[in-house]
Amino acid sequence: MNIATLCPGKKTRRFFVYFLTSIVACCLFLAFNAMNLKSRQIKVPAIDKTNIDQTAALAHLSNAIQFPTVSHSNRAKNNGAAFQDFQAMLESSYPAVTTNLNRYTGEEFGDAQNSSLLYQWSAGRNKGAPAILLMAHYDVVAIEQTSVAEWQHPPFSGVVDGGYLWGRGTLDNKGAAIALMEACERLLKAGFQPQRDIYLSLGHDEEIGGKYGNQQIAKWMRSKGIRLSMALDEGGGIYQGVPGLEQPAALIGIAEKGYLNITMRVQLNQTDAGHASIPSEETAIGILSSALTKLQHTPFPARLDGGVGRMLDYLGPEMSFLNRLAIGNRQLFRSIIENQFSSTPASNAALRTTLVPTMIEAGFAENALPLTAAANLHLRIQPGESVESTLRFLRSMIKDDRITLQTDQTLDGKPRDQPAFREPSRISSDTSDSFQALHRTIKQIFPNVAVAPYFVVASTDSAHYDDPSLTKDVYRFTPWKLDQAGVALIHGVNEKIATKQFIQMIRFYEQLLLNLAGKT
Repeated sequence: MNIATLCPGKKTRRFFVYFLTSIVACCLFLAFNAMNLKSRQIKVPAIDKTNIDQTAALAHLSNAIQFPTVSHSNRAKNNGAAFQDFQAMLESSYPAVTTNLNRYTGEEFGDAQNSSLLYQWSAGRNKGAPAILLMAHYDVVAIEQTSVAEWQHPPFSGVVDGGYLWGRGTLDNKGAAIALMEACERLLKAGFQPQRDIYLSLGHDEEIGGKYGNQQIAKWMRSKGIRLSMALDEGGGIYQGVPGLEQPAALIGIAEKGYLNITMRVQLNQTDAGHASIPSEETAIGILSSALTKLQHTPFPARLDGGVGRMLDYLGPEMSFLNRLAIGNRQLFRSIIENQFSSTPASNAALRTTLVPTMIEAGFAENALPLTAAANLHLRIQPGESVESTLRFLRSMIKDDRITLQTDQTLDGKPRDQPAFREPSRISSDTSDSFQALHRTIKQIFPNVAVAPYFVVASTDSAHYDDPSLTKDVYRFTPWKLDQAGVALIHGVNEKIATKQFIQMIRFYEQLLLNLAGKT
């Protein structure tokens, strides 16, 4: 045997050198991109905890929970006395706010039945910047009567037990409403004078779309020529469990999804009807079922250029090296990132426009073939997309002339209380002074969290202020810490808030007002 034949020649050695060099260069390039992710977290010391009368604050929230301010699409069903008693409780509980702030009610907005409240804290001669609006709502969703027995404490009891305050609205959203009032009362008593006008909006019908509350208030503001530097509503929060991140993430909503309700209908010819004992090859119900299955198995495209991408820009630098490697080279590792975010319903909803069938109507007899079948599709549309682009995608997937898509402005033959669709919101700046003030405040109160912008998947009253002629930037954030179990309590059984968290919410709003409207 010729030993020389077992040794690689010059060309082979050169190939291996080039190959290994390419591998090393590629690894160095990927590592460089990972190391080049710069932290966007503001470095600011945590503030000392202020002395808050926790007993009084918790008593005020407990009182607020005891008013069953359930909002109904039919306003005649609202418990008017509960809404009036809640407002009276605010007046008696917050004398400094009642005395020093201008309060506007439904009559000013042209609708005496509008139970929403707007407070104005005037800067007077000190005014030096556009106004700000802080929002919350005090209406709540109804309690399913079949679930009442499952509550550890009655849903409108406001009981404090085991380190929690229990009841409907503690999380959504009376906790924030009362924390805002507590913060303003404390600042007023401390002699604080804002350097810009501050508006506080407490909505009474957010849970049914805000048509008679904040929609009217926003219209009134436009008529008065009011201009807002920012509006802050619910929508974000501090959450544990963001993929790849060990510490909690404080997510500030810089946009929110739109929504679309569509009736998808199959209409067959009269000849396709008949007795169920002699079925056609295709039936209305079968065609509808096939289309629904196709749509369920063909989700809308994932978008890393939207809210998830912006969130990763902020959170990526705070993750482990392996995660930074993927995020710093997201075009190369796109499929891995998308699969990671598609693994849970919450993160999947942040990644793409979502679709779910919510109602189906078909058939009129057990032994007859119906000519028609219909389903309601509920979609949440990513910012950057539109109702029209969503409809185009659906039609391209269905490809069946027997199926029509209708955005019907009626429901069960009656006009909808909420529009059948709403376009996605504008995307607000994550570099504005207002965003930086939010970021700084979060870090001052919750120093161990990572702050990031994201897109809110639900709808909020802030949509009524999503108008550049009225509001420069709209943000969505509630200063609570929730895990997946805590999120499930919103609108659910045994809704509750940790008493320590509620006190932290007061501190947050107090510091935010100082940062936004105090002397610089």
